[in-house]
Amino acid sequence: MKILVFTNMYPSQAKPWFGSFVEEQVAALQRLGLEVSVLSFDGTEDRLNYLRAARTFRRELRRGRFDLVHAHYGLTGAIAVTQRRSPVVTTFHGGDYSGLIPWHAVVSRVVARVCTPVVVTPEGVDRLGVRHAVVIPAGVDCELFRPADRREARRELGLDPTAPYALLLGARMDRNKRSDLFDAAVAEARKAIPDLRSIALEGLGRTQVVALMNAVDVGVLTSDYEGLPVAVREALACLTPIVAVPVGGVPALLRGLPGCAVVRREPAELGTAIATALEAGGSPALRERAEETSAAAVAKRLAELYSDVLDRRR
Repeated sequence: MKILVFTNMYPSQAKPWFGSFVEEQVAALQRLGLEVSVLSFDGTEDRLNYLRAARTFRRELRRGRFDLVHAHYGLTGAIAVTQRRSPVVTTFHGGDYSGLIPWHAVVSRVVARVCTPVVVTPEGVDRLGVRHAVVIPAGVDCELFRPADRREARRELGLDPTAPYALLLGARMDRNKRSDLFDAAVAEARKAIPDLRSIALEGLGRTQVVALMNAVDVGVLTSDYEGLPVAVREALACLTPIVAVPVGGVPALLRGLPGCAVVRREPAELGTAIATALEAGGSPALRERAEETSAAAVAKRLAELYSDVLDRRR
């Protein structure tokens, strides 16, 4: 089976973290024996890159004779479905149908009706309005993300060896991650834990992210919208508890997990939950939950979906 993965997010030398979950999904599919090629571009740098990518995509498709195209995100899927040479699977990751950018959501709903749509949470089925959408989240590399010695992780990152740390699960420059709410929550938590430090997930390579997930005491998600964030599950795989607002598939993911909490978007409630998580520490149940959507398990489900799509086309 020969697959072309077409994505507007993929790691580069300048942005080693950008779309790393797509890169890890490709690697997991290749380990299953699929022949997977990647065509990537950065849509955030210049919107004209979508037009350039469309030309490159058509050229690559003619040259490569691919059995199937797997596009990531709705706008990329919109390019992919302009051809009929190869069937298209499109994964919608949440932001593309959240409604935060209304016309993105409109495009995604149209694309979902002319391809095989994949969503990362059941909520995506309703948001896209397509009953036939398949729910398959991005996978977590549970071999890479695993528990490690916290003191060694902090030494590697140059962090204080004794102070407790709360991690914003995203970059401060990303307005969706709501660093303002995170800061307010940490300020509330400091009323009970004065030496609490804060840090953000940004500008790091994958091995550094692993170290950071093991170095901190709690991960905090304050986003306006999400699908099923990989970063949350990577933290769980490292036994780091999560405090989150009710967004995307996160409430179902964290339900019943020791030390984890989903609370309202109120700094006081978030601060209390952070303090509670710090006292609870890690639990093997956190990693068990992350392993339910491991990269290997997700790759197997995708390979089965690809086969079904090709069987229907024959």
